[in-house]
Amino acid sequence: MVNSVYKFSTQWSSYQEKVEVLTRDDLTITVTADIIMRPKETELYELQTELGEGYYEKVVKPQFRTAIRNILSAYNMVSISKETPNVAAQIKKSLLEKLKDKHIDIDDIIIDDVEYSPSILKAIESKLTKQQEQEQMKFEINIAKRDAEIQAITAEGKAKSVLIEAEAQAKAQRMIADSLTNRYIQLKAMENPNNKLIFVPNGKDGLPIIVNADGK
Repeated sequence: MVNSVYKFSTQWSSYQEKVEVLTRDDLTITVTADIIMRPKETELYELQTELGEGYYEKVVKPQFRTAIRNILSAYNMVSISKETPNVAAQIKKSLLEKLKDKHIDIDDIIIDDVEYSPSILKAIESKLTKQQEQEQMKFEINIAKRDAEIQAITAEGKAKSVLIEAEAQAKAQRMIADSLTNRYIQLKAMENPNNKLIFVPNGKDGLPIIVNADGK
């Protein structure tokens, strides 16, 4: 009888897979994901007798790649980048179920990268450009509206100012007109110290007849 010795590392090890995935909206992406795993120390004998040293290639790898495709196929392409933690958790849950009797522990699943085809990238870039243009247009429209509102307020203020000024002038003119009686005008004319005139109080409309002192 020949005794054989098999070596298994019981440390956590990382294995990476790059998988093409068809998303829910029928777009093809390439996903790079890692699985961190190790053999169960208490089940090394069963692992060797049932699967052997190539247990990852024989069992884990096919299930890992299948889980990546199945989970991501339920997502639209644009939502995957935002949902990577949730996607990784679902892949791990699926693998724990599929590999529960395969004598291994799974620590974590990590989505490293999501690659898009050139056509998809171009479509995304075009969409982002249009969104930016729309946002810029909205911004410019808002600025124009604010400018128009400011101009309207300014014009209204000026119009009110002119109206107030006109009303004040009209009020002043009415007050002056009401105070300009014939006697008041006669008094002011006679009170003028620089006026070398002779006042005759029998003029037209009750006003004095003003004659120059030299007879002119």
